[in-house]
Amino acid sequence: MQNLAAYLAQHKTVVVQFTSPDPKCRYCIGADRLFDQAVAPARDPKVKYVRVQWPVWHRFPDFGSIHKPIGLPDHIVFQRGRAIGTIAGRQDQPDGFLAKVAEVRANPRDPKDFYRQEQPAVPAAPAAPATPLSAEEARLTRLMARKDLLGGIVGFCANTFPATATAMQDAYTAWQAAHKTGLDAAAVVMLTRTSRGDAGAASTLMRDEQERLQAWTVGSLGIAQDRKPSAADCEKIGRNLNTLPGIDA
Repeated sequence: MQNLAAYLAQHKTVVVQFTSPDPKCRYCIGADRLFDQAVAPARDPKVKYVRVQWPVWHRFPDFGSIHKPIGLPDHIVFQRGRAIGTIAGRQDQPDGFLAKVAEVRANPRDPKDFYRQEQPAVPAAPAAPATPLSAEEARLTRLMARKDLLGGIVGFCANTFPATATAMQDAYTAWQAAHKTGLDAAAVVMLTRTSRGDAGAASTLMRDEQERLQAWTVGSLGIAQDRKPSAADCEKIGRNLNTLPGIDA
């Protein structure tokens, strides 16, 4: 990490991919290749693209004063050694990655705001999907939202409390395996429902699903929301993922 700190200090703008070759990091698999494809067209010599990885995904190295990722894979944009934004998660579509980097550079943020839930602006007359989501499409959209939200929780716990990482990742993998059929169908919905109105409907469902998960952690697990999660909270969530209530549209 000392070499990374020195490198960041030497260059004005650096985009760092944090990932791992560990096959247990499901979303890391192939992320390096996708990153290389995404940045290959880059032409600005002032922006450098590098990768930092370590063998066991949940055993994060000591980053010192460098802003560290909350989960893997992650892509953090640094300017003069200071983190100004992130492009989190696996970038399955390499097209558009450089535009996201440009957007981060144009709108630098404080690191504490990187991972806050983005709340889309609500227009006076919000667009609706040309064809409303069916009950089954809404259920599958909620299921995909739940997967992403749980993935964020697992990443946070693994990063903050490394001792919980293996158990939480195993529980998350088991949860995904149990819902594989639904998740596969949800992925098809995501690919076919791509209009602006569809995205607005999906965002509404995701926010509602986030509230449902919070109600579950408070009401069923007794985890307080007025303080930062503890290692015990993370372990409790991991142990009880299989008790999550089903999703009804």
